[in-house]
Amino acid sequence: MTKFLLISGSPREGNIDFILKRIFESINGEKELIFLRDKNIKHCSGCLSCDKSNKCSIQDDMDEIYKKMIEADVFIIGSPNYFDNVTGLLKDFIDRTNPFHETDILKGKKIITIVVGGGDIVNSKRVTDQALTYFADCHNLDLVGSYCFQALNSTDIEQNPDSLKLIDEIIKNI
Repeated sequence: MTKFLLISGSPREGNIDFILKRIFESINGEKELIFLRDKNIKHCSGCLSCDKSNKCSIQDDMDEIYKKMIEADVFIIGSPNYFDNVTGLLKDFIDRTNPFHETDILKGKKIITIVVGGGDIVNSKRVTDQALTYFADCHNLDLVGSYCFQALNSTDIEQNPDSLKLIDEIIKNI
């Protein structure tokens, strides 16, 4: 049975959470939805101990997330666009996955990325796609989908028929 790990990098409940919850409710298999805002995840300290041991020296909620990542088959990661990049919450999460860098621990697992930005979609995707594609590449993940939605207010997605169709497309392709 496929195991899904959905991760919201949003600091507030809004469009990303709406999208991820809708996907979560529609997929079959083992699944978990993590809201990074509800977790205690410290900033990477740059100590480089993970380069030697493939383990992070910081003890916080990432320990629990590491285990879930190892067990998962598919990651679905969402972030609002903040200043044309992922949120600080998601960046801290990405930084803290460094213990998996240069290992095969996550190799071949599938990843789908979802971004919501208030401006032009091209600008919303430009840097966020780089950050999320690089994250996938560094961990040898199989990037099977990258989606971007245009929305500014916290309920824009749920009120937009085109956005709802795109969510349905994502669900169909999982």
